[in-house]
Amino acid sequence: MKNFIFPIVFFTLLIFNVNGQTINLQEVVQGSVNKNNAKVRADSQGGTVTFDRTYQSGCIGSYNIKWTFSKDLTSLREGDEFTVTLSCISCNTPCGFKWKIANVFSSNNVTKIEGFPSYKSNGNIIMISKTAGSYGVHDWNPGHTSHSYTFKYSQKKDVPLTAFKFVFAGHSVYYVFGKGSAPSVQATNCHTLLGLGKLVASLEIGALEGYGWDWMDRTIDFALNHIAATNCLSSTYLTGLKSRINKAQNTKVFYAEIQDYSQSLETEVATSCSACSACQN
Repeated sequence: MKNFIFPIVFFTLLIFNVNGQTINLQEVVQGSVNKNNAKVRADSQGGTVTFDRTYQSGCIGSYNIKWTFSKDLTSLREGDEFTVTLSCISCNTPCGFKWKIANVFSSNNVTKIEGFPSYKSNGNIIMISKTAGSYGVHDWNPGHTSHSYTFKYSQKKDVPLTAFKFVFAGHSVYYVFGKGSAPSVQATNCHTLLGLGKLVASLEIGALEGYGWDWMDRTIDFALNHIAATNCLSSTYLTGLKSRINKAQNTKVFYAEIQDYSQSLETEVATSCSACSACQN
């Protein structure tokens, strides 16, 4: 299992039509290096990242960044354009430091992606305009905490995968598109959802009581297996949690975020899953 992968749930079937080739969003992938313990949530409509960064002399900056797309990126047709708006909800760089907080790059800046050994560099998703300079989003001058970037999909090279990427304090997040058929659409087994709910509740209790990281890790694995069985839910959060909780000295620090995830799961089930009638009653 690739522990840095953020799977994306349910994408439409790749088709060839009069308007050209259509590619589907396959996965959102984090780079394995995450020095700032960045917490990322991402899907076909946008995402957020939060992290702290420690500077020289112990200065600590805190960052909460959001990105949105002008269209749902579940699929892209030949010639499709979309705009990425990348903004600081809050960005605080201390002690007079200046650095690139966030930026986004076209596919010709993606030469390899961990977990995709067959990925080949290409220019199939290009940037055609932007409001930002080379530094992207930063906070040392007014008016630079939000920028927009417009991209266009046009197949320059016949490859199975293409991607664009975000970079946050050196931490990369890739949106990977490719050819491939969609999973079959079917009702979700209600017992799978009930089991997942119990496992997430167990993670809440475990964090509240400060259970060992190894117990939490095993429970996360069980929950990820249930998510995979639903065919409709994203494992983005739990995959990231599994990586961050590894050998944690105190699992209590994860309680608030697990509680937030538990509450958001109900909405995700309602909007993403076709549950059986027993679950809906």
